[in-house]
Amino acid sequence: MRHGIKAVLLDIDNTLTQHNGTEPYDGVREWVDSIKSAGVKAAIISNAKDEQRVRIFSKKLGIDNYIWDAKKPFTKGFRQLIKDLGVDKSEVAVIGDQIFTDVLYASYVGAMSILVNPKDKKEPLSIRIKRVLEIPFRGLINFENRK
Repeated sequence: MRHGIKAVLLDIDNTLTQHNGTEPYDGVREWVDSIKSAGVKAAIISNAKDEQRVRIFSKKLGIDNYIWDAKKPFTKGFRQLIKDLGVDKSEVAVIGDQIFTDVLYASYVGAMSILVNPKDKKEPLSIRIKRVLEIPFRGLINFENRK
């Protein structure tokens, strides 16, 4: 795969579904299937506190490996996930919607980060505050020119 990525670590809330959602956004199942068909491994890495929700959500996407209550940007669970997936940290991309958790987390662990725009505007106050604080940093992130 491009950039040598062999595995993706996926955030759930406002990346694959609405905040605290239980059903993936339209197209997510197909996208996950397509990356898996391309030989890219997938795992869920979520700060969600409800292990059952994360487990059920992962199962809906056919993803066996997951970490709940990950406490991103701290690196809890990362070594175990890459060991389970059989990849090196340089072969991992972290995909998520928040700079101060997902992008920072990827930086800490030495992985690539892919920042997605959040779709759901109905977020808890704490996340809405973080969104405002992220504004100055969005211009500093190096977005690759996509064709």
